[in-house]
Amino acid sequence: MAMTENHANAAAVKSSLDGLIHGVSGHSFEVLDNLYHRDMQTYLLLNDGTLMRNDKPEFMEMIKHNMGALKDDNPWVQYHLVEADDTHGHIVVSRKNNATGRYQLISLSIDFVLEDGRWQITREVIMTRNDATHA
Repeated sequence: MAMTENHANAAAVKSSLDGLIHGVSGHSFEVLDNLYHRDMQTYLLLNDGTLMRNDKPEFMEMIKHNMGALKDDNPWVQYHLVEADDTHGHIVVSRKNNATGRYQLISLSIDFVLEDGRWQITREVIMTRNDATHA
């Protein structure tokens, strides 16, 4: 069965990502360990063409370091696509944050799997776009 936006699990996948966004924005970094799959991989493509690859522990450390003392009570997010099937989910989203070390607009393609009774992120492809103040 193909993933669709109308599948019943699409709302649960979106809710999982909303929890991560609000958790990290409020410095509740424990949400990362729960939502990131043990085999998660991230691919961060910077404006200058540099591609950074990280596994779960490396990416969690980068997020904690780059978010610093910033607390964002109203994180900006724009969902472009949320789709799912019985065991997999996919989200395409834009965010404004400083997860890359400077506040900017980023676009993400995020893959999920339903495992151990919860939705977990298996892969994030992140592309920096431009300075969020000019977006």
